[in-house]
Amino acid sequence: MKAYLKIAVLAFLLGAGLPLVAQMPLIDRGEYIEGLWCFPLHTDSLTFVYLTNSARFAFNEEKGPQFSYLRYSIAKPREGNTTNSITEADGGGILHMLVLYETTPESIQKAEDALRKKYGNNQNVKLRGPMSFEKGTYALVSSIITEGSQKKETKLIATGEAPVLENTSLALSFSLNPVQSKLLLESFKMKTPDVSIVFDLGFTGLTEGYDAELDIDWSEVKKSQGFNAGGSVYFVSADVELGFEKLRRESAIRLKVNGSGGMLEGLLTTVYDKLLNLMFKPVEAEKVDPAGMGSAIGALIGPNGLLGSRRTTGFGLNVGYQLKELQSEGHSHLFFKGRNTVQRHHYIAFNVSNIYQKYGNNPDYFKDVPLWDPKFQQREIFLGVDGDLEKEFQKMLNSVTVNMRKKHQSGDVTTDSKLITKDLFKAGFKPLSMVYGWDADSSRTKWMEYEYTNIWQFIGGGSYQTPWELSTAAMINVYTPFTRKIIAVDGDLAGLQAKGVRLVSIAVSYPFFGKINRQRLTLRPGDNISEKNIEITLPNNVEEVDYEISWQKADGTLITKKGKDKFGLIFIDEMPAKN
Repeated sequence: MKAYLKIAVLAFLLGAGLPLVAQMPLIDRGEYIEGLWCFPLHTDSLTFVYLTNSARFAFNEEKGPQFSYLRYSIAKPREGNTTNSITEADGGGILHMLVLYETTPESIQKAEDALRKKYGNNQNVKLRGPMSFEKGTYALVSSIITEGSQKKETKLIATGEAPVLENTSLALSFSLNPVQSKLLLESFKMKTPDVSIVFDLGFTGLTEGYDAELDIDWSEVKKSQGFNAGGSVYFVSADVELGFEKLRRESAIRLKVNGSGGMLEGLLTTVYDKLLNLMFKPVEAEKVDPAGMGSAIGALIGPNGLLGSRRTTGFGLNVGYQLKELQSEGHSHLFFKGRNTVQRHHYIAFNVSNIYQKYGNNPDYFKDVPLWDPKFQQREIFLGVDGDLEKEFQKMLNSVTVNMRKKHQSGDVTTDSKLITKDLFKAGFKPLSMVYGWDADSSRTKWMEYEYTNIWQFIGGGSYQTPWELSTAAMINVYTPFTRKIIAVDGDLAGLQAKGVRLVSIAVSYPFFGKINRQRLTLRPGDNISEKNIEITLPNNVEEVDYEISWQKADGTLITKKGKDKFGLIFIDEMPAKN
């Protein structure tokens, strides 16, 4: 039987409420005008929302940047029998900064004026406000803030969760050894310092009303060199998109557009996004072997990279992708009909720029200090909590407890704990932190080490505790240990009705932190199968689910079939002859 894969339209949460589809922006009709991406709403083509376009340091009460670079020196015992009276001291540097993204009122006004002029000086044209972002991540790029590197090489140093609301600060803190601290100081003195941050912000909208069909020839996909990475199965977004382009040129995938085929770029982005879900599994960038990262840095800051293309994309910038095991023969058909709800990504780059030229002589920002007595020092560990976590408290979470313990060289242990609940988000998120001090910690390196664990309490009972993890980072990023997954169903309901089937029931079961969760979907002749799917929540280490399909016939006969699925698609018209 020929298998057909269909795109299912999903309803996404935006902002703090559940907006109607009519309030969604039209993704394919975005206009880049006066430095802003502006998108009209679905039912009001004169009302636009815009994408935030800039990032900067957060300001303190004196309107100065919330930035500090502290270089410190520590007395180091004499080594060996040297008779030199001047020896090298130990030390390093601590870089701390708060960064946010925003759109200035002047930028908004210019874009709104330009839109009105473009539409015949129509005063009804207006920019309603910023786009609602659903997910945010950041990437820090530097060739100095690296560990163990013997040569200057631009690297993706750190990634993490970023705020989803404008003007919400992201705290970054890094420790440097003496050589790194000196290099960074000299870099700050240059026109373009070697510290850059890229924000990757995900948002949702409606596509155009497509009418297209994609044919995938799996034997040709298998032959293609589009995803030949010298044995590596890891790719970054730029490599994946280039690979899809190569598959299209080689006719391994064929796109047929019915009608005029307008907004082709938007359709291709939607097609590639579907292929991405079908052929790849996302992998956190930190977990990808550096040898397989391909053109990660090129995608971040290259002259022809995503940041310079003035377009949004369906691929996340800070995520690697692992190629799934693909079938080697046969064809699959994907149909794109009507409007679809899709996710896109927007990028904002930030460089620390001329911070030293402005504040290099101000000790509130740049300071060198001797730290001869560590007894009076304490370490503050911040908690990075993404605003997107608030949605999970509405759906399935009661609380998250973050426990920290510091084993001192004296033998004593300092512990601290912070509780995260939905009340944390009510009056605006306030940064959380935990602190430990000094207790005979003669080794400064070991003093930086601590352990932490997260305890997740779920609504209706059940809990999950992550293993104790050793860290030296200045921030603990709290991210969910589970992933939402959509299982689509497909098949010929009319054909089943002709065989006497009155209804089809699909039951899905899967493990969820010590218990088995179950979801059921019932289909009847006349249902629009393209609108039917099963949403489940899986632990991050679980991919496969069990399912059972039951066919109820008009004569009372019940036929069942069991199976396993890890691709997110169940066909319901492959009915066995008998149980």
